[in-house]
Amino acid sequence: MRRYSVKGLEEIFPGEQGPVLLTSPQAIFYTTGFYTTARRPNQIGNQCVLMDEQFTLFFCPRNWGDVIRPQLDSQITLIPCDPSPAALAEAVCRALPRKPERLGLEEETIILPLYLALREQLPETSLWDVTSRLYRARMKKTPAEIAGLRRSANLAKEAMEHACDILRPGVAELDVVAELEYFMRKNGSEGTPFTMKVLSGDNALRTINLPGTRKLAQGEIVLLDFGTTVGNYASDWTRSFMLGQPTREQQALYELVWRIERTCINRIRPGISLQSLMDTAFDVLRGHPFETWFNPYLGHSIGIDSVERPAIVPGVQGCLEENMVLTIEPGVYVPGVGGIRIEDEILVTSEGPEILTGLRTERFVL
Repeated sequence: MRRYSVKGLEEIFPGEQGPVLLTSPQAIFYTTGFYTTARRPNQIGNQCVLMDEQFTLFFCPRNWGDVIRPQLDSQITLIPCDPSPAALAEAVCRALPRKPERLGLEEETIILPLYLALREQLPETSLWDVTSRLYRARMKKTPAEIAGLRRSANLAKEAMEHACDILRPGVAELDVVAELEYFMRKNGSEGTPFTMKVLSGDNALRTINLPGTRKLAQGEIVLLDFGTTVGNYASDWTRSFMLGQPTREQQALYELVWRIERTCINRIRPGISLQSLMDTAFDVLRGHPFETWFNPYLGHSIGIDSVERPAIVPGVQGCLEENMVLTIEPGVYVPGVGGIRIEDEILVTSEGPEILTGLRTERFVL
């Protein structure tokens, strides 16, 4: 049974005095420690958490009470109720000590029937969106969260080492996916936080592509992008491998992407602006023959979700802070040469970057 610490209103929304209603599985886990793999839209809204300065209330379907109760801290009051949106809204309003002037909601994830039911029952209450402030709180990780991210990254590292043993000409992309998913599940992953990518040859030139029946071939680059979920914390990393000896252009492409990634990682420390990391990538690229094939997406935060805010893209605002965990993942995709992305997870420490992922022996050629 997993037990996690409870986060209060002041810790997540400093200075906020009105109640906040959380409905996404990620926010519920973050605030209460209730662990669920529920991600489908129809499961969002079947449970919610109401917080203010005095209490944290957990609303759930009546038949879930015995399952959920052991996972909740004693500070949290469990309220089983009818899970229909109208009944859930009524239960929430009944639990409020008074009609609030403001009620915070996750506008990006709350289901419309629940929103409309709350709007009908609280006509004088101003409904405001907590999403950006919730993401802001989730950017900085607690020691327990960092430990969870380490566990997830460590399993993903073992899976990538295993991948190096099974990548060979003649094996289909989907066969590699199946073997890696089995390996990760067998060794403790609760699932993959996103669709695994095993892309080879021309299929790796557009990373929105999906793995298929295409067989790996000698002389081609294979891109692997995957992650694990351990204790509800995600990992996400990428390596690109060469089957056989690379051409001069393929080797130059790999060295360029590796240099971008390592130069950006070496700049990471508290106070550095996210835009300066993007600028560093462009500085390394400037004047290189492959410059125009760079995808200007350098990375993102990671935690409960494999992709969290902020994303490191041109024009990004904000600076790095201690105990943030993010990915650095430059990718350059050159027709006729191959697609290469290299991605690692980085913990921001007071002394600089700590790389959470990585092979025991980094290599391009298998």
